[in-house]
Amino acid sequence: MRPHAFLATLLVLLAPATGAEPVAAVPRSDKTLVELINGTMGTLPNAMDLLSDKLPGGLHPTPDAPPQIVRSQPFVTRDGYRVSAFEARGVNEGGDVPIVRFTSIQLEQRPCFSRNDLPEAFHATSSEKRLPAAPSMLPNRYTVMQMPWGRLSFGTSQESGACVIAIVGDATGGDGAARLPLPLPQPTSVPGMPDLRHTWPMPSGAYADG
Repeated sequence: MRPHAFLATLLVLLAPATGAEPVAAVPRSDKTLVELINGTMGTLPNAMDLLSDKLPGGLHPTPDAPPQIVRSQPFVTRDGYRVSAFEARGVNEGGDVPIVRFTSIQLEQRPCFSRNDLPEAFHATSSEKRLPAAPSMLPNRYTVMQMPWGRLSFGTSQESGACVIAIVGDATGGDGAARLPLPLPQPTSVPGMPDLRHTWPMPSGAYADG
């Protein structure tokens, strides 16, 4: 068989069959990562159902978490960042639906959302917090920004370098909120993220400033 004929035959064999089911695509948000953060964490506290409407596929309970904690499916932001999961903790404040005051984003490090880009993306006073004992794949350094609604924290690990893998929004409110530490990272089904189910709040003094 001539080379060009062999190539034509190979292309036919590799082509998908007519009527074959397409590979399921990862849902995409119509917001960039910064827009998503500002539109969800920047509006805390917020009703759980309103927050759910802002995320592809919404927020849903999972078998391994209490019902007040809900999670999104993986999705991609408009500018190409890959979100492994968006988690939210609801608080019953006497209304018809839970109010969200604590959220987190599990973010993959490729493409890299760099800690160095935070000052330009979020114009706020920041400080650095470290968790020296955290495993190398989990966040051991947080850039913490004080926002009008609470705290916005960006976590990196030894393995991720300057790439942010954990974003935490904390709108617990009150004078005590300024002293309340972030969640201590623990192993989860998605490595690299503080686990809201077990680690918040944690005892004071777990941080090393720097």
